[in-house]
Amino acid sequence: MKKTFFLMLLSLPALAWGQVRTVGFDAAAQKNGAIPLDRYTLVADGVQGEALDLTAAAACRVPLELDSLAFMVKGRKYYSVAVWVRTPKGQVQGGSGTVIATNADKAAKAGGFTIGAAANGSWYAGFTDNAGNSLWYEPTAARQPINDGRWHLLAVTYDGNRGKARFYYDGKNVAIYNLRELGGLSGAGKIRIGGGDGTEWNAFNGQIDEFALYDTQLTPETVFRLYASYYTRARLEQLPERRDNLRLMGFNIWHGGNETGSEAGPKRVADIIRDSGAEVVGLIETYGSGPKIADELGYCLYLHSSNLSILSRFPIVETADFFRPFNCSAAKIQVSKTQTVNYINLWLHYLPDTRQQLLDKVSVDSIVAGEWTTRAAELEQILKEADDAGFIGGSVPTFVSGDFNIDSHLDWIESTRDEHEGYVVPWPTSQLMERAGFTDSYRKLYPDPKTHPCKTWSPAYTPEENGFYYRIDFIFYKGPGVKPRESRMIDTHGVRFPSDHAAMLTVFDL
Repeated sequence: MKKTFFLMLLSLPALAWGQVRTVGFDAAAQKNGAIPLDRYTLVADGVQGEALDLTAAAACRVPLELDSLAFMVKGRKYYSVAVWVRTPKGQVQGGSGTVIATNADKAAKAGGFTIGAAANGSWYAGFTDNAGNSLWYEPTAARQPINDGRWHLLAVTYDGNRGKARFYYDGKNVAIYNLRELGGLSGAGKIRIGGGDGTEWNAFNGQIDEFALYDTQLTPETVFRLYASYYTRARLEQLPERRDNLRLMGFNIWHGGNETGSEAGPKRVADIIRDSGAEVVGLIETYGSGPKIADELGYCLYLHSSNLSILSRFPIVETADFFRPFNCSAAKIQVSKTQTVNYINLWLHYLPDTRQQLLDKVSVDSIVAGEWTTRAAELEQILKEADDAGFIGGSVPTFVSGDFNIDSHLDWIESTRDEHEGYVVPWPTSQLMERAGFTDSYRKLYPDPKTHPCKTWSPAYTPEENGFYYRIDFIFYKGPGVKPRESRMIDTHGVRFPSDHAAMLTVFDL
């Protein structure tokens, strides 16, 4: 008997699902189908009925192209994609990165999404713009395998208005990416199931079932329900009713942590975060290591730019865009059922060179004026935009951490002249933070810079190499009921510290 599959259009409640178009291979779908599957192998134990087999055991492994207009995302501001995949245990994928479902067509310059199977046994997903530039989420097989013989749900949601995408593995939001650094994403290409082109050369070595395209951005709860519809014993992790404290870290990890090894370095970064107990972390100089570090910790990754990312043990419910993505990232984080916090992670310019200014005996007025050409001007604009958006005011606890690349006016005082070539400098960045209502968490607990210097720059160099140590990494806070309980810098690791900046950790009472 001729086997076919049915392209099914379902209208589910708009508030929960929107409109969904699905491709399934179960008996009911095949009975009313329009596209022949007589060449293909179907397996009986799919997520729903039968599933499409594209493993080495199948004679025909030609990807399927969905040429119905219903399966194009051209011009849509919101959409979501979900697909179930299963790979025989230990199955190897093509080294070029095999595609499961795609709407990206570089030759036609019609950008869109791609979901693929990685050679390392995990998956990958991302977006390609109309000029052929791509941004990829590439997790690890240790946390997110798809080559273990089990069915896995992979999902991507797209919000064109905000320029954000969320990535889901087995019902859990594992990453959020800012797409604003890409160009246009018209999504005019056709969607293929099982491969990036029409040949078997790069076909997916696995099985596929229940591909779905939604015309809305599914919520994390809805994606989890999709997963739990098959794995009925799955349970959504519940937040506590209320939290009494929060452990927050800011950490410039130095070229992605890769300076001490592309695998060893990021793992050492993760070791430091894990050992500290930090629950929310602002990474600076992420440079491709975000997915590795997040997977080591089991945290959600928000990649805002190649430089800045936020790791969170808790759900990231919203993101915010202030100033330039390379300088500032921000998110609203749900730390309990009844509490959210606002968090800004930033990096300010590395120039002017303070050490050189001191050696050149530049006047204090000129030093301060130089700050307003870069760092102070950047921070002033960040704070203005955040304030205009209501992000740093009101009753929600708000935290700012980052690499300010300059010290504090609280540190360069009369008692520390001897440490700063005789200078006392009213550094404008720390003053800007004070005027915006923020408190320096470390100096709140340790007000004397002579006894508690906390010089975060630089653990990577000896005094002879560096010649200048000072505090340039900070954690600030504001909001009712927020108090720092503990604050310290971390500049050691059991084997070797992976960065040229010390990490800053503050534990806050909420």
